[in-house]
Amino acid sequence: MPTGEHVPEVQPAPPVTGNEVAPIAGRRGEAPDAVPGRRLQAFGLGALAVVVVPAAFLLWSLRAMPAGVVIAGGIGIAVAAAGWLADARTPRRWVGWSLLAAFVAVFANFGLAPAGLLALLAPVVCWWLASSAYRRCSTPGFDLAEADVEVGFRLYERRPAELRIGRDRAVLALARKHGGGHVDQAIALAEVSLAQPGEITAEDVWPLPGADGLRLPPGPAVRVVAGRQQWIVPVAEPRLVAAILRRRQTAAWPQRTGPQDLNAWHALRDWAAERNTAHRYGRRAQSRTWFRGATGFVLGVLGLMMLTSLAAGSPGAGMWPAAVGAVLAGTALVVSWLRLRRRLEFAELNQLPPRSPSWGDPRAEVAPIPSWRPWA
Repeated sequence: MPTGEHVPEVQPAPPVTGNEVAPIAGRRGEAPDAVPGRRLQAFGLGALAVVVVPAAFLLWSLRAMPAGVVIAGGIGIAVAAAGWLADARTPRRWVGWSLLAAFVAVFANFGLAPAGLLALLAPVVCWWLASSAYRRCSTPGFDLAEADVEVGFRLYERRPAELRIGRDRAVLALARKHGGGHVDQAIALAEVSLAQPGEITAEDVWPLPGADGLRLPPGPAVRVVAGRQQWIVPVAEPRLVAAILRRRQTAAWPQRTGPQDLNAWHALRDWAAERNTAHRYGRRAQSRTWFRGATGFVLGVLGLMMLTSLAAGSPGAGMWPAAVGAVLAGTALVVSWLRLRRRLEFAELNQLPPRSPSWGDPRAEVAPIPSWRPWA
């Protein structure tokens, strides 16, 4: 492949050369310098959602359920709490850990009808607390630049598309489903060379390699150049996003080297598209890759609770094979999901083939598309 051309699979590409533009005065934005008590409040709400509320419902079952069931419930909540702590840098997933702990509380109380049915409130309460923790953790503020948690910025008011900035990578999660096979776009923060706030002056589209273009409504946006990749993303607080990207670039770990030849890149691209494709009602649709991991955790925790309860002397000796099978099946699903997720993240980072030219004009003093205007 000539170094000056893009392969057909990633076309259409933005113009190779942009036009020089002068910066304009942009608005400062509404994000404060810091949000007092952000970390303490977010982790406090998270602890309530994953540990305290499920444990309270579990203790409610002490009065009538066998000790083995309560011990098993404690182990289940401990597993959810361990997962939450290990995943502390990704607040958007705290809801999942809180629901896993709530499932344990419901399971432990289910035999206490009708009073035990109050435990059905646990998923609602835990979901609300975990969602509040995520919102608190993501409240706009320039102190987010120093935090090491993933933060998400909505791109549009009525669509769930997000720019997610983690510790080492940023992801365009566009939530596209029609037709299936859509792979998120990602950049390595260690490669960020430009994070420029600005605005879009007229309705436009920013091309994405091998995907539908990103719609750019008139308004504030941020321009990011990382390695050969380049994005223009509509966000409400471009100065804040640029500050976070610049600061995290200095501490980000380098990412794995991408495919070394065009054949390897094609194989990775085809594999990722296939894994993100499902067939429902005779039509292609976007697969729910998270479902494998969620099912695995629920099965594994359920099997572990059954084993603990049986070992503590609870009746049901014939349930040993089912309990062991649930643990093994859950473990296999979680491991396969982790391996799938790891390779998909690798594919997200390598949307451009090896030795590809830059995606648009990367120079800071030019506008890669006519509607772009940088802020002073």
